Parts: sequence; C-alpha cells; structure tokens
Amino acid sequence: MTAEIGQAAIYLSVLSGLWAIVFLGIGLRTRNQNALRSGRNAVVATFILISIATGALIYGFVTDDFSMRYVVEVSSAAQPLLYKITALWGRMSGSLLFWLWLLTVASTIVVWQNHRYNKQTHDTLADYALIPIVIVQLFFILLVTGLIEGVYNPLVRFPNGQMAPDGDGMNPLLQTPSMAFHPPTLYIGWISLTVPFAFAVGALASGRIGSDWILRSRRWTLFSWIVLTVGITLGGNWAYRELGWGGYWAWDPVENASFMPWLLGTAYLHSVMIQEKRSMLKLWNILLITLAFQFTLLGTFITRSGIISSVHAFAQSDIGGYFLGFILASTTGVIGLIIYRWKRLKSANRLESLLSRESAFVLNNWLLVGLTLIILWGTLWPIISEAINGQKASVPEAFFNQVVIIPGLLLLFLTGAGPIISWKKITPNNFRRMFFLPLVIGLVCGGLSWGILALNGNTSPIYSVLCVAVGVFVLVAISAEFYRGAKLRAKRQETSFFNGLGLLIQRNKRRYGGYIIHVGIVILYIGIMGSKGYSLLESKSLTLGESMKVGAFELTMKDSFEREYENYRRSGVVFDVARNGRQIGVMEPARNFYYKAGQGEQDTIESAIRHFGVNDLYIALGELPPNIKGGGVVNVQVYHNPLVGVVWIGVAIMVVGGIIAIAEKSQRSKEDDGIRT
Repeated sequence: MTAEIGQAAIYLSVLSGLWAIVFLGIGLRTRNQNALRSGRNAVVATFILISIATGALIYGFVTDDFSMRYVVEVSSAAQPLLYKITALWGRMSGSLLFWLWLLTVASTIVVWQNHRYNKQTHDTLADYALIPIVIVQLFFILLVTGLIEGVYNPLVRFPNGQMAPDGDGMNPLLQTPSMAFHPPTLYIGWISLTVPFAFAVGALASGRIGSDWILRSRRWTLFSWIVLTVGITLGGNWAYRELGWGGYWAWDPVENASFMPWLLGTAYLHSVMIQEKRSMLKLWNILLITLAFQFTLLGTFITRSGIISSVHAFAQSDIGGYFLGFILASTTGVIGLIIYRWKRLKSANRLESLLSRESAFVLNNWLLVGLTLIILWGTLWPIISEAINGQKASVPEAFFNQVVIIPGLLLLFLTGAGPIISWKKITPNNFRRMFFLPLVIGLVCGGLSWGILALNGNTSPIYSVLCVAVGVFVLVAISAEFYRGAKLRAKRQETSFFNGLGLLIQRNKRRYGGYIIHVGIVILYIGIMGSKGYSLLESKSLTLGESMKVGAFELTMKDSFEREYENYRRSGVVFDVARNGRQIGVMEPARNFYYKAGQGEQDTIESAIRHFGVNDLYIALGELPPNIKGGGVVNVQVYHNPLVGVVWIGVAIMVVGGIIAIAEKSQRSKEDDGIRT
C-alpha cells in the first residue's frame, strides 16, 4: 500500500498547487489575509504530500520492493544501503521527484521566512514570489504523475501483481561516495536559484522594482552559488577518481550544464551591488537572474532529452521537449511583465567614469555572460551541425580550453581590480595608491615565472606567465585592502592588528567574505594552470616484472590480485613505486566488476592515486587480460599531475569566503516600503 499512498499524494499535490495559486492570487488582489494564509498553507500542504511520495519511494528501495518498476531499474538486494537511498536520483523518474521535493522544501522555507518577516508589516512581496515557485512545482508534478509521455510515475508497480526476483542495480559508476552527494548538491544549488528568480517576478508583478526583492533573496542566491561551487567540485573529483583519464574537467555537456548557471549567478551577485549602491541595472538584474534560472532548466533539458551525448546524461526520451516548452513559456511571461513595468525599470543614475567600480562590475558581467554564451554554443554545436549538414559534430575539449583563456584572464584581473576601485570615479592619487604596488609586484613575479619556465624548456609559457602575474596582482591588491582596513580598525579600537582584522571581517562579512572568495579563485586558477598545462602522461603495455618511468617516478609491476566483495569483484595489479631511485611504497590500480541481473558484468576503473603535497601520481588500467600471472599484457596509463591539490584548496577557500559573506544579515530596503499597485 505504500506505493499507492505515494501515488495518491502526487495526484493530490496537483490540487494543493492549484489551490495555492488561486488563493494567493485572490488574497493579493483583494488584500484578504485569510485567502493569503490559505494559499500559504496550500504551499506547505504540497510539501507534505510530496514528502509522503518521496518517503514511499525510499521505503520501496530499503525494503527491496521489486514489484515497483523504478526500484527494479536502479536497485538490487545486494546494493549497499547508502546506494539504495541514493538510487532515488539514479534515473530520470526518481530524479524528477527528488527535484520536486527539494523545490517544495524551498517554497516552505519561503513561507516560514515570510511568517517571521511579516509579524507586524503584512508585507506581500514573498506571496507574489510564491506564485511563480508553485507554477514551477506544478510543471514538475505533472511530469512525475506519469500522465505525460516520456516519463513514468516512479511509484508505479508492474501490472498484474508481478514482482521481479531482483533488481538490475544502479549504474556502477554511480556507486561512489562522490556521486552519492554530487547530484543532490547540484540539484539544491539549481533549485535555490528558483527563489531569487521568483522574487524578481514578484517584484515585477507587484511593481516594487527597487532593491527590496534583491535584499530578500540575497542569501538564497549566495547559498545557491556556494552549493553549486561544492557540487561542481564534487563532480570534478568524481570524474578524476572514477573515469580513469587523469583529469577533472573535460567540458562535457552535462558539466557545462552545471557550470553555466554558476557563471550567470556569479555575474548576478556582482551586478546587484550596483543596483543597491547606485540604483542602476534594474532591468539587467531581472534578466540576469531569469537567465540563471532558465539555464537550470536548460541543463535538465540537455541531460534528459538525450540529444547530446554525455557520460553523465540519462537515456534518451521525449521529455526534453516539455522542458523546452516550459522555458519558452516562462521566459515569455517574464518579458510580458518587463514590458508592463518598463517605465519603472529605468535607472536613476548612469556610469560616470570607465575607472569606477560600476564599470568594472559591468565589464565583469559582460565577460561572464559572454563566456556563458561561448560555452552554450560549444555545447549545442552537435545539434546545430546536425541541423545544417545532417551530422553531429562534437566540439573537442581543446576548443573550450582555447576560447576561455582570454576572458578567463580578464576575469582574474577584475577579481583584484574591481573591488578596490572607488564607486562613481577613482582619482589619479587613489589609482596610484591602490594599483601601483600590486601591478609592479605582479609584473616582477610574472617575469620570474617566465624565466623559470624558459629554463625548464617550456617554449610557450605566455598564458602561464600572465596567469601568475595577474594572480599575484590580485593577491597583493586584496592583501593590501585587508591590511589597510585591519590597521585602521585596530587603531580605532586600540587593539592588536589581528584583533582588528577579526573585527574588520565581522563588521563587513559580505565585503571581506567576497575578498576571500577572490583569493580562492586566484589559487584555483594557479591549480588549473599547473594541472592542465604541465601534467605528464606515459602509456605502456606491461607484463609482470616490467617497469616504466614518468618524470622522476619509476613504476615496476610486481604482482596481480583478485578480491571478492558483496556485490562486485576487484581485479588489479601491484606497482612498486620509486622516486629518484628511492623506494616510496606501492600502488594498486584495479577494475571493479559488478554483476547486474540480466545484463552480465559491468566494470569500472579504480584508479590508484598517491598525493605528494599538492601533486598527484595517478595510475589507471585498461582492459585486463584473463591471466596476468601467466604472462598477460596489461595496458597502463600513468599521469603526474602537478598542483592538482591546489584546485581543491582554492575551491575550499572560495566556499569559506561564501559562508562568511552569507552570514551578514540583510537590511530591509526602505526604497520600496509602501509602494503598491
């Protein structure tokens, strides 16, 4: 009965969603508080109903209910409990239900925040925002009912009481800790962008086009940015450890689908500061957050439609067309509201100088949006090429690596220049005081790096040199900002420099948290430069007793092994590893062989990775012969990845900075108080 209760809850959530829209609309139209309360209660009811449905599906996994079609497709009796639960998002139907549940959680939090905010003010901005959120919910509810062609209800049972003896099990590639947390983290980040988008729509609908909607949703945007940063990194770490190609980013279409909303969210976080400070870019900010939200749906369209090949994508289905239709319909609705509120969207001020913080942030926005469009073009090129000449032509990784270099370096420069330039206009004296020393130190360090690279035989170090020079400029510029602020705070409070530094960050978490994020970005750039530009690869076929060299490392294949586990067996080889002639240990690359009912064995690459500070030695195996000890040949790929650990350190610093920034309380804008239409 559990599955049937879950299905009933999904159908009832259609009614609760419609109830919420109708009564919120009536309450806003007539200013009837009882109707508004009824609409909010319906939002909470939808959360309860979808929670029941989600819980019913998880119960089916945990109890191995193989009368349920979805449980059979993505779980098995031998599957560990963690992966039975994470099978919830293992394929399309369950992932859509999980997405919907997270969205109902977000809407319920908005209701709760609105209740706290409105104890005395009876502000209705959040009620306007709830309507677009519920509309998005209804779209997903209709998908998971199974009434739309291309996706079935994840709680449906096989007909005539049939029950499979066991399930097929989840894709072995997904049975890793990284993939247990990577998809839900991305989902949370994507879904969080729905809330600021809904507040933007609510601002248009209510006529409150000032900064209040930005302040009310600022933490949601920052939260989304932090979580997306973590989610993208978890995906890169999964690819690095599980796919056996020695890298963490290959511009795969699904990787791009997660990265593009992150870029647009980053642009939005910078541009809203201009609206808050200078009452500018009202229209641009609404368009930007709309684009960020729509790109989350576009990413779902890419992964669910199957029109673009990807190692991450779900099987092909007709559901992508519904997502595309919803994107077009919702975008048309926003454009209609923009036209209706056109006069109120005019900026109160204009850019006064190219050497100002506003100009730097605008340039930052252009670069981020331009980079997004470039990545979108490369991602969709297989579809475009098929429409033009009838053949899908994939875009190589090298295309993306080349086209993002110049915008990437400019963005890196702006992470240091933008925050330290004055609002409105910078004076020549301030320009020299803030920029002269960072520029000089950056150029000197860039020159030194060029000399070191040239001495080591690198014939084309220009982009690396620029990365070092600009990165050092940013670090010095930001460090100087911290130093000046902490020194002044310590002097005023008559305390030590470090106490002054702590007080400085505590008093302006948003600003200095942002600076810490920028420091993390510099470190991330350095890590990418080293791990992408200076890695070493050796590929060789070996038999037991043979050796190979990669840089200063010598690896000798001395033995093979085979081990049995509950739901898979592991086969691999043992390498003795020496560095500069000195023995440092053993490494055991392998392949795991999972048995899936009715499908034979499926194997995964289990790379061996050894860390040397921030550098990695990485070994992956090709297909294994049946008798390694009898002279079978093993194909081995060995990578030496310098500075790859710096990538993870840079991301960690970015996340710390984001957490500090989100801790600052938003102050309510007085600009919109009392404005109603």
